[in-house]
Parts: sequence; structure tokens; C-alpha cells
Amino acid sequence: MSPIDRPVLPPLRVWRSLRARPRLVGGFAVTLAVALLLPASLPVSTRILVGWDCGVLVYLAATLRMMLFADTGDIRGHAQGQDEGRAAILLLTSLAIAVSFGAIAAELHGLGSDHVSGWRLSLAGLTILLSWTMTQVVMAVHYAGEYYGNPAAEGGMAFPGGDAEPDYPDFLYFAFTMGAAAQTSDVAVTTRGMRALVLAHTILAFLFNTTILALAVNVGASVI
Repeated sequence: MSPIDRPVLPPLRVWRSLRARPRLVGGFAVTLAVALLLPASLPVSTRILVGWDCGVLVYLAATLRMMLFADTGDIRGHAQGQDEGRAAILLLTSLAIAVSFGAIAAELHGLGSDHVSGWRLSLAGLTILLSWTMTQVVMAVHYAGEYYGNPAAEGGMAFPGGDAEPDYPDFLYFAFTMGAAAQTSDVAVTTRGMRALVLAHTILAFLFNTTILALAVNVGASVI
């Protein structure tokens, strides 16, 4: 077997997948650094949430800036460069968000009515908002990757007006609408791969919204 034909080992595949996503890696690195640098006197859940929020802000700022200046040629290049390991990265991001919700539950445990509880509640609310926003942005990137990732068979969505070259704002529109309402009225999904991605997004949105409802009930029971 020639070197070209040899299968890529899983660790190398993971490394290549992460290397193709510097903004996501940078966000996770900031999360880890901030969580470790905060005073040890703070609860572990607080350090995790503050670190996570800082990392998400870095990721969102870098990604939205990239989206703002990208044309369809740039999107196509990003999609084809990040084709490998797309499902694994989505799973990793989902697990990280799940961990952040676990930290929220720990942070809100035994919530009272003092000023410390007000700070903890504000931190939890900010984390929920940032995590929800990150989920939609990550999904928008994945939709773009699915649409432009295969040069021989681009597509998977039919946008109004027959636009065959949607840009990042189009994918953001679709992702945020799916995340909020689990449906769109004017964008048709036309391929099996895209339907699978939309299904995963719908399930993720349901779990996210259900978790928020459970946390709200928990907060209400703690405060009353």
C-alpha cells in the first residue's frame, strides 16, 4: 500500500479537523485558560461558566467577522477545507454545550434571594443566551459546509428567488429560524444529506429548549 492510499489514523484525523477550525479551537482555548486562571476561591461551576462565556464570545466575534467579509468563493473554500470531521466537531460542540448546562444547574443549586444569587442568576442567563447563539452559528457554518462542501454536487437548499449561491447571512437566517421555531416557511430542503443535518438541528433545538424550561422551573422553585 502506498503512503497516499494509507488510511488516516483517528488521532491524525481529529488533529486535521481541529486545525481547519482555528476559531473554534481558539474559543475552547480561551475557555480553558480563563477557567484555570480565575481564583480558586470561586466555585468550580462559576469558573467553568465564566470561562465558557469568554470562549464563546471569542468564537462568535471571530466567526461573525469572517462571515461579514466572506463572499461565495470564500464560503466554498471554507466548506471544502473543513469537510473532514464535520460530524465529530458538531458532536464535540454539542457535548461542550451540555457541560455548560451542567455547570448552570450546579450554579443555580440552592439559589436564594441575596445579591450573590442575583449574580449567579445573571451569569446563568448570559450563558444560556451565548450558548444558544453559538449553537445557531455553528449550525449555519455546517449548513454552508453541506451546501458547498462537494464541488460535484453543490446544493441542498432552495432559497427564494432561485438564488443558487447563498452566502453566510442566508445560512444564519435558516439556522436561527430553525433554532427558534424548528421550521422555515420559505426555504426548501432538497437533499438527503441536508435533511439529516436539519433533523439533527431540530433534535438539538428541542433538547436545548427543554433544558431551558427545566432550569426555569428549578429556578422558580428555588426562589419561591
